[in-house]
Amino acid sequence: MKYIILLTILVFAACSSSQFTLYKPSEDEPAWRISVEKDAWEKFVCSIDDSAVVEESFSFLRSNFEKDGSYGGKNIKMSGFRITNSNTDSDGNVSFTNTYQIRIFIDEEEVGYFAF
Repeated sequence: MKYIILLTILVFAACSSSQFTLYKPSEDEPAWRISVEKDAWEKFVCSIDDSAVVEESFSFLRSNFEKDGSYGGKNIKMSGFRITNSNTDSDGNVSFTNTYQIRIFIDEEEVGYFAF
């Protein structure tokens, strides 16, 4: 039983991924570490300096989203787009894969593009 739980945790950890960039709000302030993490259920979390700022998921029927938040007195927007591709193997079996584009905007200026 404990091996099944461990295997499940490993599978979900392998399905999640994270990317980051740095943003300098002004010359007088230190850079912010902006990261976007995707989990196995298509939930995306934008964090700034390890504080979750914006969280959003793709629904079954939606291929895009926009969600707003705020951090350090600035407006943060996360915009997501999902592309579904179908593949057919030599036996005629069809499989689907998703790719994701996540953009982060601070006060309407794009500061990060993340591809998953």
